[in-house]
Amino acid sequence: MKNHENIKKFNDRVDYRLSGNEKRIIRENRKEYFNSKKIAFIFVLYKTPRSDLKRLTKEVKNLLLKNYKIYFVDNTKNNLGYAGGVNIGIKKAIKDSCQILMVANPDISFVDFQNKNFLQGLKKFDILGFALRQDKKIYYGGEIDKWRLSGGLIDKKPPARFFETDFVSGSLMFIKREVIEKIGYFDEGYFMYYEDVDYCWRAKKAGFKIGIDSSLIYDHFEAGKVNHKKNFYLFKNRLKFLLKYGSLKQKVRDLLRSPKTIYEEIIKRPFYLNFFSLNFSSVINKILHFFMFLVLIRFFPPSTYALYTLAWTHIGLFQPLIDAGTTTYGLVHLEQKNNKRHLDLFNLRIFLGFFSTVITILTMFIFPYQKTLYLPIFLTATVILSNSISGSFLIFTSIKEKAYIASFISLFFQIKLVILTVLLVLLTKNIYSVFIVIFLIYSIYGIVCLYLIKKEIGDIKLVVNLKSWLAIISKSVIFLTISLLASFYSKIDVILLNKIKGDAAVGIYSSAYKFLDALLFIAASYNVSSMPIFSKLAKENMSLFKSKIKKDIFMLFFIGFSIAVGVYFFSPILLPFIFKYDYLKATIPLKIIIFALPFILLKSVALNSLYSLKKEKVVIFVFAFQLIYNFLGNYFLIPRFSYVASSWITVTGELINTLLLFAILRYALKNLR
Repeated sequence: MKNHENIKKFNDRVDYRLSGNEKRIIRENRKEYFNSKKIAFIFVLYKTPRSDLKRLTKEVKNLLLKNYKIYFVDNTKNNLGYAGGVNIGIKKAIKDSCQILMVANPDISFVDFQNKNFLQGLKKFDILGFALRQDKKIYYGGEIDKWRLSGGLIDKKPPARFFETDFVSGSLMFIKREVIEKIGYFDEGYFMYYEDVDYCWRAKKAGFKIGIDSSLIYDHFEAGKVNHKKNFYLFKNRLKFLLKYGSLKQKVRDLLRSPKTIYEEIIKRPFYLNFFSLNFSSVINKILHFFMFLVLIRFFPPSTYALYTLAWTHIGLFQPLIDAGTTTYGLVHLEQKNNKRHLDLFNLRIFLGFFSTVITILTMFIFPYQKTLYLPIFLTATVILSNSISGSFLIFTSIKEKAYIASFISLFFQIKLVILTVLLVLLTKNIYSVFIVIFLIYSIYGIVCLYLIKKEIGDIKLVVNLKSWLAIISKSVIFLTISLLASFYSKIDVILLNKIKGDAAVGIYSSAYKFLDALLFIAASYNVSSMPIFSKLAKENMSLFKSKIKKDIFMLFFIGFSIAVGVYFFSPILLPFIFKYDYLKATIPLKIIIFALPFILLKSVALNSLYSLKKEKVVIFVFAFQLIYNFLGNYFLIPRFSYVASSWITVTGELINTLLLFAILRYALKNLR
């Protein structure tokens, strides 16, 4: 839409009126070569407004040609691609005995041609192009890189008016009929982009000349600029062109260069770069912390390892308060340049970070913890405020499509954390050294992110703006409630197990649960990638929405169940190489708890679907039920069955939760109007 507005603004400045004498002079200049030749103007349309058709018709009329015909090929319904649309127009033009064929996009303007002898270049070239103005830059045809066989536009002005090039832009090109009669039509396999490079390559190989008239400039408003598939087609069709015409040496060279090519393509696509970096960082973090877990259980007995588990469990209880849905709000509602709203969001997150830290420290005296756990919780509480600051940095970089910066900084500090922790454990064999490292690394991480935020939004002033804060929280309170309930029901088993059976049982159960936790990145990656798709389909195509639900159910259940069965049968063989002494008891709860994975993955499908259907409030009741179920089940069964009870409660709780969510989803889908 913006593209068409640009065209309208441009044409509002154009005066099409010419004096009678000017028209006579132009006609006289063209008599010599073009008076007897019929010219076809072929425009390939795709959802093009009628106003553009009228504008193009008027522009062609003002060229004052005596013998011409305009062909508007509407590709909106058949969607054959640009090359397919061009071929339809060419066939019609040849049937009408046209001898010169112009093919062009509808988002161009050649008003500069109206008082010029613009076809003079056809005396020198068989395929003619012109200087192209696009994105405030001017290009003069294109050249093909002989090393990689890739096409690129030339931005250096040539020394002469008529300049031979490897190809001319397909956005506006004139072709002599004899070229088409000899080499045929455009290759429709390209769909869009590179069809012009391919056609000029074939023409040149057949002995025809290709070049531009650099004295004439036309404007291309580039509707393709807002086409998110442009980079994909450019990449795909460059490879097609290479495979079609490249020598063995060129193909091998490009294959060897593929890592650099992939990097270049990712850089062009901020979404994929950010998505890849965030998931890469997440997976590496899981691997690093799993490695640290293996080191800890090699040096500390279950009762000591329980201190580490319980500290993180307690910190995790109030983690949702740090965000309170502000990440979603920031990504949806904030713009790149609005420092006041950025500052309001930052201050709110700082306040939530301080509040969550205080609540976390105070509640450790209320919960039935041993006093030896107080210092670990106090030191680990640094993570809360640090995550509050680093989360703000992630929001601000994501808005600018630079989330990869935040993800790699996070990864850097996680690597430092694991390396220092392992070294200190090896040197001191003291569990408290782990918490000192956590305190130091997360403190430095928070300070670094604070400095980077200051560079992003300018001066940081801690100001309370209750009105703005309430507006933000009011839009995310449902998700905050869901997150809190999920946090409590997933950690209540460890707290009760510690109270009833002691820290040794916690250490054994937590070491088994760590394997399940390490695999939850599958659910996280699925949620990030599928949620936008679910939201879009729910609005646009309910049939495809239901189809995706079914496909994802089968896919994720297969993945989750296959992993669970593999762990069940192979854990007795492999775990003796990992676990020693009392940790070998974790084999039994692991063989049970791993079967929660397929249900957690299925639950992701149900939750994404319900969120897309605006049924978030119902999810609150399901999660509240699971919290009650987990509490009562663990409270009554742990005294008799210890951590085995916690394992079964986790699996059955996820099963019941999944069944309830899908029952609600089925009812919601049936009652859609």
